[in-house]
Amino acid sequence: MHGVEAQLTTLLGGMNRGGGYPLSLVCTDQGLLVAAAGEHARSDVAAGLTSLFDDIVNRAVRDLGLAGVDELTLAAPDAGRVVIRPLARDCVPRLFLVVFVPGGRTWRRHTNHITRKLLALLGPWLTRAATPQEPP
Repeated sequence: MHGVEAQLTTLLGGMNRGGGYPLSLVCTDQGLLVAAAGEHARSDVAAGLTSLFDDIVNRAVRDLGLAGVDELTLAAPDAGRVVIRPLARDCVPRLFLVVFVPGGRTWRRHTNHITRKLLALLGPWLTRAATPQEPP
């Protein structure tokens, strides 16, 4: 897996340089870090934010009727944004791309592009999550 981690880190580093991002990472829904590129001092905080993703999405669905949440963007005044994007919703383990985006920078094109590359690389290690059986 070390080879895959190095490849993930290289992909993330390339996206950081292209987008001017100080930090990006891939982590699990439990906040466990898989790979990171950039400022490692904040990587634990960013990974921890992903554990909130399901809570926020569940409330958005329940309270606002928003069933199609594809990413969360947390904005901090004068500090930019933290973008949390699931890589594949129906796979195990559940993985997320997290990117620190400075103010005034865009991220959608870069995150779309890197998501495809990350999934191509990680595909052999992901399995489809079992869906709960519907009651008869």
